[in-house]
Amino acid sequence: MIRFFFVFSKSMDRLAEYFKVLSETNRLAVLEALQDGELNVTGVVERTGLSQALVSKHLKLLMVAGLIKRKPKGSLVFYQVVNKGVFKLIAQARKLILTAHQQQLKALNSSI
Repeated sequence: MIRFFFVFSKSMDRLAEYFKVLSETNRLAVLEALQDGELNVTGVVERTGLSQALVSKHLKLLMVAGLIKRKPKGSLVFYQVVNKGVFKLIAQARKLILTAHQQQLKALNSSI
């Protein structure tokens, strides 16, 4: 039983860390910029409107988390999403948020 709890706890820790990476607006913007394919830093800057320094910081964090990978091509480095399933997760989260907001509005309207 103790071993199960330890494994479960570690699994939950990893899940929490994964969601922490996705909990920052600019990182989500960087990920979405990469949704259609690989880009270099300049391409991500152009698509997001974020500064080069901020994009580089978030690319590094996403890479350390295993969500993206770097691909050197000559003198440039391109970044690409490792598993496109992350976009399904983000889309599902958007649906859940929309449903929650609709339920909140319905509850507010019924209490008036």
